[in-house]
Amino acid sequence: MTIHNVVRRAALAASVFTAAVAAVTVQAATSSAGLPACAAGQFDLRIQKPAVDDPNRPDQFDVILANNGPACTVQGFPGVDLTGPDDPTYGPTYSLPRQSVAAQPLTVQPNQAVASILTYQPGNWVPGTLVVTVPDTTTQLHVPWPAGVGVLRQDGATHPGTYIGPLAPL
Repeated sequence: MTIHNVVRRAALAASVFTAAVAAVTVQAATSSAGLPACAAGQFDLRIQKPAVDDPNRPDQFDVILANNGPACTVQGFPGVDLTGPDDPTYGPTYSLPRQSVAAQPLTVQPNQAVASILTYQPGNWVPGTLVVTVPDTTTQLHVPWPAGVGVLRQDGATHPGTYIGPLAPL
């Protein structure tokens, strides 16, 4: 085999590999339903107590994202921060860790909502605002934290009792 044939075969293999990578990249950019990823601006954010309050479960809130735009897809966990008065040890922002479970891709139709369960340990620190970042975006949505509801800060804990769950259908 001549050096010319070796170079030609290497070039052909490289072009086949590049085409395969491009095809995978295009498929990853759109969902299986062909819908775009949800943008933060198409959601209205609210927080409420779960419809069924189980006294055997920790304290929880539903963090609800209601779609006021076109159908889209979302997957993962929202970024969630509680902001409030300055804590002398940790500062004014408590970034919640994520629950260690898998998240499923979701299609969110117009006027439908998805929710994430925020589980918290009651405590003395009372945040003023819930700040949510929709998965795969950087835009933050804000709503007031329920008045008088205190949270135990566990910044840096290895097994915190305060955390956010994955988005799920509401």
